[in-house]
Amino acid sequence: MLTVDISSLSPGIHHREFTPSATEVELDPTTFENVSIEAELQYHRDRILVKLEVSATAHLTCDRTLEPYEQPVTGRYGLLFGPPEMVGTEGEEFEEVRPLTPSDQEIDLTDVVRDTLLLALPQRRVAPGAEEKSIDREFGPSDEEGNESVDPRWSKLQQLKDDDSSSE
Repeated sequence: MLTVDISSLSPGIHHREFTPSATEVELDPTTFENVSIEAELQYHRDRILVKLEVSATAHLTCDRTLEPYEQPVTGRYGLLFGPPEMVGTEGEEFEEVRPLTPSDQEIDLTDVVRDTLLLALPQRRVAPGAEEKSIDREFGPSDEEGNESVDPRWSKLQQLKDDDSSSE
């Protein structure tokens, strides 16, 4: 869980850096490592604007070659913690508004960081250099010309064909 203590914040802009483990932000540790978060918190009376820049190293499998590879991923996200009456207002410059009451001592950024990194993963995962590799398009042993092997399920039909051609 990734929380930020806001009880000691004074009005103004605050910069925080975090390096949580993948499990702390509810990500698969076999897929993500080196999670790094740069947060800018703009604190004003009853609201906090949070701007995040998140990065990590992702362990992916190439869609083209099925070989594992590593790729750095980054993402940005902005959200506002404000009075409950602000939740749901449209047309703001930030993506999301979350409730913040005067009694709150901390804000939770776990799901925001997790979702930002998951959305930063490429849809088409191609390892560097994989575009130039030749890919086999046929699998299994190749048939030599004139010596076609017959699927055993079709052997009876092949016998019928052979019998027909010998009677001519």
